[in-house]
Amino acid sequence: MTLTDDILAQPSFDAAIRTAVAGVKAMRPAYDWVGVYLLEGDPSAGSGQAPSAGSGQAPSAGSGQAPSAGSGQGVLTLQDDHYRGQPTSHTRIPLDSGICGAAASSRETIVIDDVRRDSRYIACSLSVRSEIVVPIMAGERVVGVLDLDSDTPAAFVESDRRELERVAAALAQAWQVIPGEQPAGRRV
Repeated sequence: MTLTDDILAQPSFDAAIRTAVAGVKAMRPAYDWVGVYLLEGDPSAGSGQAPSAGSGQAPSAGSGQAPSAGSGQGVLTLQDDHYRGQPTSHTRIPLDSGICGAAASSRETIVIDDVRRDSRYIACSLSVRSEIVVPIMAGERVVGVLDLDSDTPAAFVESDRRELERVAAALAQAWQVIPGEQPAGRRV
Protein backbone atom coordinates (compact mmCIF):
# COMPACT_ATOMS: atom_id res chain seq x y z
CA MET A 1 0.00 0.00 0.00
CA THR A 2 1.33 3.47 -0.86
CA LEU A 3 1.24 6.40 1.52
CA THR A 4 -1.55 8.02 -0.48
CA ASP A 5 -3.59 4.79 -0.27
CA ASP A 6 -2.93 4.64 3.47
CA ILE A 7 -4.08 8.26 3.89
CA LEU A 8 -7.34 7.54 2.07
CA ALA A 9 -7.94 4.35 4.08
CA GLN A 10 -8.20 6.26 7.37
CA PRO A 11 -11.52 6.50 9.23
CA SER A 12 -11.28 10.28 9.82
CA PHE A 13 -9.60 13.31 8.34
CA ASP A 14 -7.67 13.75 11.58
CA ALA A 15 -6.29 10.21 11.26
CA ALA A 16 -5.47 10.90 7.59
CA ILE A 17 -3.39 13.92 8.64
CA ARG A 18 -1.53 11.96 11.32
CA THR A 19 -0.86 9.16 8.81
CA ALA A 20 0.40 11.63 6.20
CA VAL A 21 2.70 13.42 8.64
CA ALA A 22 4.20 10.18 9.98
CA GLY A 23 4.61 8.74 6.48
CA VAL A 24 6.26 11.86 5.08
CA LYS A 25 8.59 12.19 8.09
CA ALA A 26 9.78 8.62 7.47
CA MET A 27 10.52 9.24 3.76
CA ARG A 28 13.89 10.94 4.15
CA PRO A 29 16.27 11.69 7.02
CA ALA A 30 16.54 15.29 5.73
CA TYR A 31 12.86 15.87 6.59
CA ASP A 32 13.55 17.26 10.07
CA TRP A 33 10.08 18.72 10.71
CA VAL A 34 6.80 17.82 9.00
CA GLY A 35 3.42 19.32 9.78
CA VAL A 36 -0.02 20.10 8.43
CA TYR A 37 -1.53 23.50 9.15
CA LEU A 38 -5.27 23.75 8.52
CA LEU A 39 -7.02 26.90 7.36
CA GLU A 40 -9.71 28.45 9.53
CA GLY A 41 -11.46 31.79 9.44
CA ASP A 42 -12.59 33.94 6.56
CA PRO A 43 -9.83 33.75 3.96
CA SER A 44 -11.38 36.24 1.55
CA ALA A 45 -8.33 38.48 1.94
CA GLY A 46 -6.06 35.55 1.00
CA SER A 47 -6.85 32.91 -1.59
CA GLY A 48 -10.53 33.74 -1.56
CA GLN A 49 -11.43 30.09 -2.00
CA ALA A 50 -10.80 28.32 1.29
CA PRO A 51 -13.39 26.88 3.64
CA SER A 52 -14.61 28.81 6.63
CA ALA A 53 -13.76 27.96 10.22
CA GLY A 54 -14.50 24.49 11.46
CA SER A 55 -14.55 22.81 14.83
CA GLY A 56 -10.83 22.04 15.13
CA GLN A 57 -8.89 24.50 17.21
CA ALA A 58 -5.13 24.68 17.49
CA PRO A 59 -3.45 25.83 20.66
CA SER A 60 -3.54 29.62 20.93
CA ALA A 61 0.17 30.09 21.60
CA GLY A 62 2.11 31.05 18.51
CA SER A 63 3.78 33.69 16.45
CA GLY A 64 0.68 35.23 14.92
CA GLN A 65 -2.53 36.46 16.37
CA ALA A 66 -5.80 35.23 14.97
CA PRO A 67 -7.51 37.97 13.01
CA SER A 68 -10.46 39.71 14.58
CA ALA A 69 -13.95 38.79 13.46
CA GLY A 70 -14.84 40.40 10.19
CA SER A 71 -11.23 41.12 9.25
CA GLY A 72 -11.55 39.02 6.09
CA GLN A 73 -8.37 37.17 7.01
CA GLY A 74 -7.87 33.45 7.54
CA VAL A 75 -5.33 31.81 9.79
CA LEU A 76 -3.43 28.54 9.44
CA THR A 77 -3.50 26.46 12.62
CA LEU A 78 -1.34 23.57 13.78
CA GLN A 79 -2.80 21.02 16.16
CA ASP A 80 -0.59 19.16 18.63
CA ASP A 81 -0.82 15.82 16.83
CA HIS A 82 -0.46 17.17 13.29
CA TYR A 83 3.32 17.41 13.19
CA ARG A 84 6.51 15.40 13.72
CA GLY A 85 9.74 17.00 14.84
CA GLN A 86 10.71 19.54 17.46
CA PRO A 87 7.79 21.40 19.06
CA THR A 88 7.08 24.85 17.65
CA SER A 89 5.46 27.91 19.14
CA HIS A 90 4.20 28.84 15.65
CA THR A 91 0.76 27.23 15.87
CA ARG A 92 -1.23 30.08 14.29
CA ILE A 93 -0.02 31.77 11.11
CA PRO A 94 -2.10 34.46 9.37
CA LEU A 95 -2.32 34.12 5.60
CA ASP A 96 -0.27 37.28 5.17
CA SER A 97 2.67 35.86 7.19
CA GLY A 98 5.47 33.44 6.51
CA ILE A 99 6.11 30.90 3.79
CA CYS A 100 3.04 28.91 4.90
CA GLY A 101 0.79 31.93 4.51
CA ALA A 102 2.35 32.73 1.12
CA ALA A 103 1.81 29.18 -0.18
CA ALA A 104 -1.81 29.13 1.00
CA SER A 105 -2.50 32.59 -0.44
CA SER A 106 -0.86 31.89 -3.81
CA ARG A 107 -2.15 28.28 -3.93
CA GLU A 108 1.29 27.24 -5.19
CA THR A 109 4.09 25.12 -3.76
CA ILE A 110 6.97 27.21 -2.47
CA VAL A 111 10.50 25.84 -2.10
CA ILE A 112 13.07 27.86 -0.18
CA ASP A 113 16.65 26.62 -0.56
CA ASP A 114 18.02 28.96 2.14
CA VAL A 115 15.49 30.31 4.63
CA ARG A 116 18.02 32.83 5.92
CA ARG A 117 17.73 34.64 2.58
CA ASP A 118 13.93 34.87 2.53
CA SER A 119 12.35 37.66 4.57
CA ARG A 120 9.03 35.78 4.71
CA TYR A 121 10.53 32.96 6.78
CA ILE A 122 9.25 32.72 10.36
CA ALA A 123 12.15 31.22 12.33
CA CYS A 124 11.07 28.08 14.16
CA SER A 125 14.59 26.86 14.84
CA LEU A 126 18.06 28.27 14.27
CA SER A 127 19.07 24.96 12.66
CA VAL A 128 16.50 25.11 9.82
CA ARG A 129 18.08 25.90 6.45
CA SER A 130 15.42 25.01 3.86
CA GLU A 131 11.66 24.68 3.63
CA ILE A 132 8.95 23.48 1.28
CA VAL A 133 5.27 24.31 1.71
CA VAL A 134 2.62 22.60 -0.39
CA PRO A 135 -0.97 23.90 -0.37
CA ILE A 136 -3.67 21.31 0.25
CA MET A 137 -6.30 22.12 -2.38
CA ALA A 138 -9.80 20.64 -2.55
CA GLY A 139 -10.71 21.89 -6.00
CA GLU A 140 -10.09 25.63 -5.79
CA ARG A 141 -10.43 25.69 -2.00
CA VAL A 142 -7.39 25.89 0.25
CA VAL A 143 -7.83 23.39 3.10
CA GLY A 144 -4.37 23.92 4.59
CA VAL A 145 -0.69 23.39 3.87
CA LEU A 146 1.84 20.58 4.19
CA ASP A 147 4.98 22.19 5.66
CA LEU A 148 8.45 20.63 5.81
CA ASP A 149 11.66 22.03 7.27
CA SER A 150 15.16 20.68 6.86
CA ASP A 151 18.42 21.49 8.60
CA THR A 152 20.11 20.84 5.24
CA PRO A 153 20.40 23.72 2.75
CA ALA A 154 18.55 23.11 -0.54
CA ALA A 155 17.19 19.81 0.78
CA PHE A 156 14.08 19.74 -1.41
CA VAL A 157 14.45 18.74 -5.06
CA GLU A 158 11.89 18.26 -7.81
CA SER A 159 11.20 14.63 -6.87
CA ASP A 160 10.41 15.75 -3.29
CA ARG A 161 8.05 18.37 -4.65
CA ARG A 162 6.20 15.87 -6.84
CA GLU A 163 5.82 13.33 -4.02
CA LEU A 164 4.71 15.94 -1.48
CA GLU A 165 2.18 17.34 -3.95
CA ARG A 166 0.76 13.79 -4.29
CA VAL A 167 0.47 13.58 -0.49
CA ALA A 168 -1.25 16.98 -0.37
CA ALA A 169 -3.66 15.84 -3.11
CA ALA A 170 -4.47 12.71 -1.09
CA LEU A 171 -5.14 14.86 1.98
CA ALA A 172 -7.44 17.08 -0.08
CA GLN A 173 -9.29 14.03 -1.34
CA ALA A 174 -9.55 12.70 2.22
CA TRP A 175 -10.96 16.04 3.36
CA GLN A 176 -13.68 15.72 0.73
CA VAL A 177 -14.63 12.05 1.06
CA ILE A 178 -13.85 10.69 4.52
CA PRO A 179 -16.98 10.80 6.66
CA GLY A 180 -17.04 12.59 9.97
CA GLU A 181 -16.22 15.97 11.37
CA GLN A 182 -13.67 17.97 9.44
CA PRO A 183 -11.24 19.93 11.64
CA ALA A 184 -10.79 22.78 9.13
CA GLY A 185 -14.12 23.80 7.77
CA ARG A 186 -16.80 22.06 5.89
CA ARG A 187 -16.74 19.79 2.89
CA VAL A 188 -16.71 21.25 -0.58
